[in-house]
Amino acid sequence: FEGILTAIELDRRDCAHEAAFALTYDGKHDLKPPPARFRAYLLDIAQQATRSRRRGVDLVAAFASDVVTDNNGNTKPTALHFTAGQQQFLKMATELCAATNGDDLREALLGPWRYERSLPVMGWDATTARDYALRASDPATDKKQGVPGADWLAIRGLPAVPVAPRSDRLLTAGCVGGWKTGRFRWGLWSSPIERATVRSLMRLDVEGMTSPERNARGIAIVLSCGIKRSDQGGYGSFEPATVI
Repeated sequence: FEGILTAIELDRRDCAHEAAFALTYDGKHDLKPPPARFRAYLLDIAQQATRSRRRGVDLVAAFASDVVTDNNGNTKPTALHFTAGQQQFLKMATELCAATNGDDLREALLGPWRYERSLPVMGWDATTARDYALRASDPATDKKQGVPGADWLAIRGLPAVPVAPRSDRLLTAGCVGGWKTGRFRWGLWSSPIERATVRSLMRLDVEGMTSPERNARGIAIVLSCGIKRSDQGGYGSFEPATVI
């Protein structure tokens, strides 16, 4: 385990110089630039890539596509872009990269998750959702406490769920449905597998497989969770996962 923890920590430190996290535009550090700006950014990342160093291109392939736009004509990001309002996805990722430490990573991997750190929270932990309708006061005034090690590891796992354009829509691996009515589906495997195999499994329609088809691929269980976004601001969050 200590060797795994050391490797993850060294990767985190190296990501401090990762150009994929450096996109800025109009004073923002997010994933919704004008398409031409995003296209130039993609070309720059691609030119820096080599056969042995492709972390940048793998990350940006999971961020967005320059050929699909939102209602404002800006780049449409991944369905896992849960930030909104004053939040900026890449700024938050950069802050997590800089401030997450070895203890945070150990907590993320071994638990228990204590939710004691005030670093950015990406919104991917279903237990941290704060619906105003279920509270006595506006949650926007509360400072979220999170598990930065888990958020950072989730950011590094994004290359397993890349995006791809289809007509005027942007599809995200593992996700189905609309922007406000989507679901994220994934399988859990029964034996250790290589990273490339993980990325392959995340692209499959695991929900539509029969039990023999899942067993043949080593998939022990399939889970699904809803994706919801607030009407005010469009902040995203996961609903609790269920077995399917």
